[in-house]
Amino acid sequence: MMNSVSSDQKTYRFLWGIPAPVWFLSIGMFCLNLSSVMVFICMTLLTKMFSVRTSQLGSLEGVVDGFSLLMRAFSGLLSDFVRKRKRFLLLGYAICFFARFLLAIAKVFDVVVFSRLLEKVGNGMQASPREALIGDVTPSTSLGRAYGLNKTFGMLGSSLGSLLLLGLFYWNEHFDLRKIFLFAALMAGVSFFLLWVGVKEPPFSYPPHQASVLLSQRFQVFLGELKEFSKDFWKATTMCFFLKMGYFSGIFMVTYVMAQQFQTFLGFSTSNKPLMSAAVLSLQNCLCALFSYPGGYLSDLKDRRLTVFLGMICLLSSMLSFGLGKGSAFWMVIGIIFYGLQYSMQGALMAFMSCTMPVRLQGTGFGLFFITSGISMILSNLFIMNTVWDIYSPSTAFLVVCVPVTIALIILPFIKMSKGADKVA
Repeated sequence: MMNSVSSDQKTYRFLWGIPAPVWFLSIGMFCLNLSSVMVFICMTLLTKMFSVRTSQLGSLEGVVDGFSLLMRAFSGLLSDFVRKRKRFLLLGYAICFFARFLLAIAKVFDVVVFSRLLEKVGNGMQASPREALIGDVTPSTSLGRAYGLNKTFGMLGSSLGSLLLLGLFYWNEHFDLRKIFLFAALMAGVSFFLLWVGVKEPPFSYPPHQASVLLSQRFQVFLGELKEFSKDFWKATTMCFFLKMGYFSGIFMVTYVMAQQFQTFLGFSTSNKPLMSAAVLSLQNCLCALFSYPGGYLSDLKDRRLTVFLGMICLLSSMLSFGLGKGSAFWMVIGIIFYGLQYSMQGALMAFMSCTMPVRLQGTGFGLFFITSGISMILSNLFIMNTVWDIYSPSTAFLVVCVPVTIALIILPFIKMSKGADKVA
């Protein structure tokens, strides 16, 4: 099937070839990611408030990220079955707001763990429906740009959030983490409002022979539709399973930098851990924000596999820089740069995956993609990075995860895509 412009798509107003709902979703992502990155950076500071080790925080963040991806499968499948996307996004944003407010009032670390898990439930609830909704309203000729725009706004939010904290940590040594968490909750609330007032989803209609059947019968029809996923979709999902093993938690990256005997790094004193964490993530996020839209645009012009290939090469280059750099500040900066560049190709990866899915099963397709990625990230962060990091060395851990990413690189050429951007299974 082809992901062509539907009559519903034609009713939307377009700006630069991208439908209005995508712009509202992207601005909402800006606010949500600004909130998320502030919380994430401050997680490295919780050792001051609670009796926990840095490795515990790294494992917690890696596991909850994986848990979030598992939740995306559930919400994506449901959004296809009930033929609704927006209600799942609203629920997800509301949960994120509550979780970040709960973090601000936490008195014990168990509440922090619960808050992070709850937040990832919210993130998982809205992620697959959001990606599917972008695919629903966007013509195939603009698919890469639409996903690239959404990623760009999201990373602009991440960049601004990390830069705000960078300034705060530089000018004020006596900051209040709870106030930062409250501000993060407020920004999640703004995302909810923008989604509520600005996004209109296309109406899904069942064929006449399905409109009046019982729910159980409709479920049987839906299960039959799942057989429409092609071999190329399953190849792409398998490829992503190996690829996502290279997506280690950013806390590992920051911890590795801090473990070196540098007096300064990126122009900042390494004795100030909050400042160092914000500086590393700011560089990474700014690079991702700068190149996400060009990456998506490139995937619309050429074979989408080319842009995915470039992202894989950047990821391998990043891990090799950390693994073989022998603690050199130069190679660490190179590693951070390449990690930011590979993240900028995520919009192109989403467009690539969308083009392997049946049009009406985008939510389920992205859900399956995310659950595969979630399992992969849990295995990587909990059983590979954490274990190899503690038993052998951090540099060995970075090198070990190069192996599955190389396997993904080998699988990529065997996934058939039509010329251009229009193939959908």
